[in-house]
Amino acid sequence: MARLEKKNQDLFKITIYGIILFFAFWYFPVIKESIGKILLVFQPFIIGAMIAYIVSIPMNYFERKLSENFPDAKHKKKIRGLSLFISWIIILCVVVLFLNILVPRIITVIISFFNRWPEFVRETYEALNKYDLTKPFADKFYEYVNSFSWFELRNRVLDFLSGNKSNILSVTTNVINSVGSSLVNIFTIFVFSIFVLIYKDMLKVNGTKIMYALLSEKKADYLNKVFSLSYHTFKDYIFSRLIAVVTLSTLTFIGMFIMRMPNAGVISIFIGVSDLIPIFGPIVGAGLSAVIIFLESPVKALIFLIYDVIVQQIQENIIYPAIAGEKIGLPAVWVLASITIGGSLFGIWGMLVSIPVASIIYTLFHEYIDNRLEKKNITDTIIEIKKNRTYRIEDIDNNETK
Repeated sequence: MARLEKKNQDLFKITIYGIILFFAFWYFPVIKESIGKILLVFQPFIIGAMIAYIVSIPMNYFERKLSENFPDAKHKKKIRGLSLFISWIIILCVVVLFLNILVPRIITVIISFFNRWPEFVRETYEALNKYDLTKPFADKFYEYVNSFSWFELRNRVLDFLSGNKSNILSVTTNVINSVGSSLVNIFTIFVFSIFVLIYKDMLKVNGTKIMYALLSEKKADYLNKVFSLSYHTFKDYIFSRLIAVVTLSTLTFIGMFIMRMPNAGVISIFIGVSDLIPIFGPIVGAGLSAVIIFLESPVKALIFLIYDVIVQQIQENIIYPAIAGEKIGLPAVWVLASITIGGSLFGIWGMLVSIPVASIIYTLFHEYIDNRLEKKNITDTIIEIKKNRTYRIEDIDNNETK
């Protein structure tokens, strides 16, 4: 009787979960819009927490190193403040370096691209028209290129980048209005991130108290484990992807510099940054970079693509595993599925965070399955035997009859 009652309870739970899941999918656009509005209200605090998390990675390193030299507890606050200051200085230096060195070169590449584009279209059209085999494609190519309004886009971009006063004045006015309206949010983000970093120990203690006060000890322990797993997973993922960006950009730059390819600095950084999005990122980065090089030299573009494939293989299979190790440990199928789902739901940001989120879900699900098998006394040996065993239809029917 008790067994039947438990079975009915489980069936009731499954039914309720199924109804909730059905309505969640049915009203997904409305739910997504509502969540978006809620997130918009808490956006400064969410962004502040994200910035605090990123800054905490170098900050924890400096704090740990300084504490080794000054172990006295009275220096703890000073060490934390100094570590926070050093971390922010490093991040600001990287941002300033990016704005002063990389941005002007990116602008130069864009101007060069649009200036070279009409000549490239004309040369390609003439080359296709030369041979009978490719003649049918010439008009289609010209029609396809003109359908994108390249020249209107070119004129707008070049007017802005070359310093057209009316455009710059208009854009500057919009920027000032935007910054003015967002000044409070920017201040809130910065102050909140500083507050989180300074008082992170106190926040952790208070959060743990609330968790154990409101939940049972078993559920609180599990939730605490999930938070710890999430923190370390995201930290390891950020660290490993930064290694990927640096190594890939360096290898690409060295190769392009030796082979005297154009725009080596900008393209190498672009290749590294595009690698932040696994699977699709390297393909898009290599494709766009090859187009830029192709405008200068088709032969060098082909050489670049071959070199990029070689570098990607070396970086992913030799250098990256040796330096970063197995930081995520997510199967390839999960990686592809998580990127596809994350990208379709939340765009580029969904792609960026989908891997660590999927890794957390995969780890928890794997632990759940292992615990269930352990309770049933089913070992890996038994699974292997069951997996390799073949059943006849008659055997299955007999088992069901029994």
